[in-house]
Amino acid sequence: MTATNTQLTNIVLIDSHPLFREGLRRVLETEETFKVVGEGDSSEKLIPLYKQHLPQLILMEINFLQKNNLNTLKELTVEFPDAKALIFTTATEFNFVDLALQNGASGYLLKEMDTVSLINALKEVLKGGFYLHPKIARTFISLFYEKSTQLGSKRSYHQTAVQRPYHLMTRREIEVLQLLSEGHNNKHLGEALFISEKTVKNHVSAILRKMDVVDRTQAVVKALKNGWIELK
Repeated sequence: MTATNTQLTNIVLIDSHPLFREGLRRVLETEETFKVVGEGDSSEKLIPLYKQHLPQLILMEINFLQKNNLNTLKELTVEFPDAKALIFTTATEFNFVDLALQNGASGYLLKEMDTVSLINALKEVLKGGFYLHPKIARTFISLFYEKSTQLGSKRSYHQTAVQRPYHLMTRREIEVLQLLSEGHNNKHLGEALFISEKTVKNHVSAILRKMDVVDRTQAVVKALKNGWIELK
C-alpha cells in the first residue's frame, strides 16, 4: 500500500548504531504514512538534520552521561518550539526521565517496545500529546509526587484526603484520570471500564480541555497536586 493521497510524516532518526537505525527505519515504514528522511549517529547531527528536513518527528537516542546530548535537545526545542523529539532509550531511572522532560522531549520511549506500541506512541505525539512508556509512567509519577513532598510545605503536593473534582469533571472522567495515573494506555482503559477506545479518547480529550493542560502527564501531575486522584 502507498500513501499517495495521505500526507506523509517525515521522521529523523538519531542513534549511534547503524544496524539499529536500519531495523528501526524498517519498523517505522511498516506504517504507510511514516517516512524516515534523515539519519544521524550522534546528537551533533540533530539540529543540522532538523534544519535540512524539517521533520514532523525526531526519534533519538541519548547518552545521559554526556551533557552535550541534552544541551543539543534543549537548543533544538528553544530554537524550534514546534519540534517534536522523542527519546528512545533503555534507561528507566527517574532522573533521566526528568532531565529529558526538562530539556524539551515530547516523549520517552523504551527500546523494548513492540512495533504497534511504538507507532501508536508516535501518532499520539503527532496529535499534540506527550508519551511516557507505561513501564515508567507509574514510577515517574510516584517519584515526582514523593520528590515534591520533600520540598517543604509551601511547595508540597501532599494532600491529606482526596477531594474528587465533581465540580469540574464527570464521575467517568475521574475514573479515567485515576487510571491514567496508574499508567494505563487507551486499550487497557477501555478494557477496565468496558468502553471503546474511541470513547476513552473522547474522555481524555474532555479531561485535558477542562484541566487546561496539553497532555496526560500534565493532567496527572496537576490532579495529584490538587488532591483529585490518589496513588494506589
